[in-house]
Amino acid sequence: MKKRTADGTVKVKLESRGVDRLGGLPDDVLGHILGFLPTPLAVRATQLSRRWRRLWPAHVLALNLSVRNCTTRGVGVTFPRLCTEALSRFPTFDIPSISLDFGRHVYIAEANTWYPEAMERAAGSVRVTVPRGVVRLELPRFTRAESLNLTLHHGVYLELPAAGDDPVRFDRLTELVLATVRLPAGTPPLHDFLSSCCPRLRRLRLCRLRGGEATRELVLRSDALEALDIDNVDGLTRLDVAAPNLRSLSVRSCFRYPVTATETDVVVSAPRVESICWYRSYPKRLIFRADGTLTRVRRLSGLKLATLGRTDQFDYPYTKQLLQACSLTTEYLELDLLLPDEMTLLNWLGPEEMAASSSCEDLMTYAPKLPRVTVLSLTVRWGLHANVVPCLASLLSRVPSVTTLYVDSAPYCITVLSALPHRGEYRWGRALCADQKMSLDSLREVSVRGLRGTDAQECKLVDFLLGAVSPSTNRISLAFRDGTAEHTVDEIAAELPTNFPIATPGRWAKMVRSNGLELTKRTSGASIR
Repeated sequence: MKKRTADGTVKVKLESRGVDRLGGLPDDVLGHILGFLPTPLAVRATQLSRRWRRLWPAHVLALNLSVRNCTTRGVGVTFPRLCTEALSRFPTFDIPSISLDFGRHVYIAEANTWYPEAMERAAGSVRVTVPRGVVRLELPRFTRAESLNLTLHHGVYLELPAAGDDPVRFDRLTELVLATVRLPAGTPPLHDFLSSCCPRLRRLRLCRLRGGEATRELVLRSDALEALDIDNVDGLTRLDVAAPNLRSLSVRSCFRYPVTATETDVVVSAPRVESICWYRSYPKRLIFRADGTLTRVRRLSGLKLATLGRTDQFDYPYTKQLLQACSLTTEYLELDLLLPDEMTLLNWLGPEEMAASSSCEDLMTYAPKLPRVTVLSLTVRWGLHANVVPCLASLLSRVPSVTTLYVDSAPYCITVLSALPHRGEYRWGRALCADQKMSLDSLREVSVRGLRGTDAQECKLVDFLLGAVSPSTNRISLAFRDGTAEHTVDEIAAELPTNFPIATPGRWAKMVRSNGLELTKRTSGASIR
């Protein structure tokens, strides 16, 4: 029972200890809860009462089978026996959810029948995890599952079913995840298997995939595909996607080490795409078809925007291309703002180009206006002797409609900061001159994370943001790194009302988080998310 006290707080009054709240739940709800437990534990839990004895397997809609629930000694025998018994006792042929976690001493490729039976009976989702110990895992020729997630160890080969008289059928599969997977030599192209065997696939994720010639090219032609996530596919040289209903595209850590003689291409035709993540991927050509692709993009993420360097190096050409193409539609923007120091530029450009002053440009001048961005998430990385405020101000001037700003403070070399003395002269509210200030009246929420309270550039960054917000800002959050001295946070909290009178009206609170301390200000009526 809830009771409101005189000061407005709400207290919960517990009823009599004799009330069995858990036992009052319907059988289907209890079965759903037990479905999150490993199957042996769920079976043991049903021995708590006579009523619970009928819950498994009648009302439990999942099998969670893991070698971790077997004793180490004799696991090669006990685990197959556990799987066979669990499958035989399940009351229906169709099993809504199956999770298999097996490894050393469990050889599924031999005479055991429980693995193909489990894959055949799965009617909803299947998750297979093989951490180690198994050399090869065979994908069955038939499954009625709608979701299939295979997470293997780097030493495990996944054998796709070969073409033959018996057709390969995954007609109901709508979601496929292949993570940390190796395909053996001689495997046909992966896209042939996807196009011929998975006609209803809506979500595809390939993560840390190594397949040689099987993954050299990925050509996808699908009317059903809605989400595509390609993450670190080794040796990929061509990605060609034509998916009229694709809504989300993510390409991360592909084409990272291009060979000069190898042509690498990305061609995308997706007129309904709304979200694009592009991270550390460097094909020689990135082409979006002129069929409406990029005209509906609302979210851009994974981008890296360097403030100095060359316009044709690393991430900048792709960042510039996407920002300019989506400048009038993007509403959510997530990027890394990089302020390289002299050593970083030397690594990027080389000693000869570094010596030529014309080789290093101010890249912020090419950044377009983004008038529709309302949420901006930044990771600000700076090196030694960098000047954060002008670059941050230049970027914020290009997003006049931003209402929510998230900033992660991430200097290049954290060990340099850890060697700094205590706060000393780095006092918030004294770091900026009058000509370095600007007004951000549209901001309603500001969150700065990764603070230490002892760095000059960090001090200027916070001074700039707190000096730019208006009294109408609903929420300001300052999160400090784990290890920041509590007395430093207390000193900063005491200085905030004096140095930032416009930004600080409202109620400030200090909270202890799992990764450090946080100062949060809320105005009346605003809520902390």
